[in-house]
Amino acid sequence: MIEREVIIQSGDIKLKGILCLPDGDGPFPVLLYVSGSGPIDRNENIPGLPLNNSKIIAHHLAQQYIASLRYDKRGVGDSGGDFYSASHSDLVDDAVACTQFLQQQTSIETEKIFVAGHSEGSIIATQVAIRQQNIAGIILLSPFCNEMETILMKQAQHSKSMVMGRKGLKALPWKFMTFLFDPTKAQKKLINKIKESNKPFIRSLGLQKLPANWFRELFVLDVEQKYRQSNVPALLIGGSKDFQCDPCDVVKIENLYGGSAEAHIVEDMSHLLRKEEEEPSVFNYRVQLKQTIMPEVLELIDAWLQRQLHDKN
Repeated sequence: MIEREVIIQSGDIKLKGILCLPDGDGPFPVLLYVSGSGPIDRNENIPGLPLNNSKIIAHHLAQQYIASLRYDKRGVGDSGGDFYSASHSDLVDDAVACTQFLQQQTSIETEKIFVAGHSEGSIIATQVAIRQQNIAGIILLSPFCNEMETILMKQAQHSKSMVMGRKGLKALPWKFMTFLFDPTKAQKKLINKIKESNKPFIRSLGLQKLPANWFRELFVLDVEQKYRQSNVPALLIGGSKDFQCDPCDVVKIENLYGGSAEAHIVEDMSHLLRKEEEEPSVFNYRVQLKQTIMPEVLELIDAWLQRQLHDKN
């Protein structure tokens, strides 16, 4: 395979990414990968959480003679712009710009552009398919269907339960801090602070910078309506042990989706697309990072893409 650094123009922002091309003569079908939430780079890495999901998928697809494009989010890595001032719609615009870039490449079959999204990237991929013509299909990894405020409150409650359920002396400081600073109360307070603010970003506890524009847009986004509007073929993959995005949403999306949708829930898979052998917990993420993406995910992607490409031929 050949990996080439490319520049994508999105409005007045320059995004940088990697176009991964199979070894051989093109043009090739292509998959655009849209990462999940947070300041994530082209390989779907974030400080303290080096996933490399997009890189793993890109290199796997190259062996199947499918090209891919992965990119640094605006304000992250080598891309221009400011991540913390960006809104959700800015990120959708960036993904649309990436598909327009691909449509101009002689090495790409312009009628065979697929878009994959992980977590937040799943609803971005859906909106790209609504806005852009000639998208061949979308792949939604760990998608969500609930309102963002509901998701945040569920995550806070789950964090509280995880801490209080831990055993042993090492868990005592965590439990004490959770007792003093209830995660659910803190989350609700933060949500209200974001709603009442009109600033592009705010600081949580005076330290952590949070993209307030992004939060406010997602609080009012009608996620279900977006899924209903999209009518390109879709592959949905969730994990049975994903506590960040409820796996039940996979079936819910399949039932309301506007086009043909194929849904799978991978047993014992976490939000990181890794195997989770224990009870779902963020405390297990470090162990999961020693693994790679579950092979079931790559197999489902391969089989679905081949069916789509065969149907189009």
